[in-house]
Amino acid sequence: MIHLPTLIITTIILNIVLGITLLVIHRAIPTQKSFKTWALACFLFALANVLTSLRGTIEQPWLTIVVADLLIISVPLLALHGMRQYRQQTDVPLTSIVVTLVVSTILLLSTLSIAHVAEAMTATLCGVIYLFAANYLRHIRPTPRITRQILMGLFGIHGLLMLLMANTALQIADTSETLFTLLLMAHLMMTTMTTLLFPVLAFSHNERRLLKIAHLDELTELFNRRAFFEQGALLLAQNKQLEKPSCILMIDLDHFKSINDQFGHAAGDACLRHVAEIIRRTMRERDVAARIGGEEFAIALADVDRQQAEMISQRLVERIAAQSFHFDGRDIELTVSLGGILSVRSTRSLDDLLNDADAALYAAKASGRNQFKFA
Repeated sequence: MIHLPTLIITTIILNIVLGITLLVIHRAIPTQKSFKTWALACFLFALANVLTSLRGTIEQPWLTIVVADLLIISVPLLALHGMRQYRQQTDVPLTSIVVTLVVSTILLLSTLSIAHVAEAMTATLCGVIYLFAANYLRHIRPTPRITRQILMGLFGIHGLLMLLMANTALQIADTSETLFTLLLMAHLMMTTMTTLLFPVLAFSHNERRLLKIAHLDELTELFNRRAFFEQGALLLAQNKQLEKPSCILMIDLDHFKSINDQFGHAAGDACLRHVAEIIRRTMRERDVAARIGGEEFAIALADVDRQQAEMISQRLVERIAAQSFHFDGRDIELTVSLGGILSVRSTRSLDDLLNDADAALYAAKASGRNQFKFA
């Protein structure tokens, strides 16, 4: 069995090192206040372990019980507060932390003469906070699912362990002492493991946000022009290798300048989002769609013959024209013109194919708009 004093000393040292590391990260990214909050949680957890360890040598229950337990309660509160800071990216009020600690102080002082009741109350409160934090993690997106699920699992298990510790603390019998020691060890290890994963959660979250900014059009959340050339070229290369045909479509909103002039730019933006959503719903899983200009969209269709490509094109044109669009209490008639080019075992670049699709698009506009043409 692990030696408890050794585990406590190791936990204290490790949490101090973790706290310093998180402060270094905060200094490098000062806008991310969550790292400072999590660092404070590490330092307070280390201090709580020091005070708890002194219960057998210092007869000052206000210090080794009340203060120590308040520090233990503050750890999950600060962990949750840091997650709220990271999710909202704004200042988060400390009201809930202050209220919880004030109520806890009153309860701890009232149970000061009954140590096991104070331990049970502290463990129960921590358990509830950890379970709440596990549920809160579901809302921190976008983050890699595996990172979020591991943290949710750690918080959930930690919460259940704390509730089990509370139940065990209320059992006065000596037979529960071994179990309580094991639960305490688990609590120390779980807290440290959870703290280790906070930077992973934060950096993976940041990486996803940066990738989104780099590859997605902010207005429509389709790919941007740069990402379309990357993903579209990759799709063409894959289809060529598999000896399958590809198709490039260019789509342009009809009379978009008139919509902006008549209804305003906010209405124009709403129209673009509406059309992007219809494109998104019409696409298949392997297709690549992007907004590549002001009111221009492009789609790379994977593995389609001419008949399938024309069917998809017709469906897009008809759906956009058929779905009435309302903005600020006014009806806006939306139609698009579409041009396409089919590529069968071609060595031509994506840029060349886009130029041909663009020429077909202008042919559709010249023929009266609200229709598609293929080169």
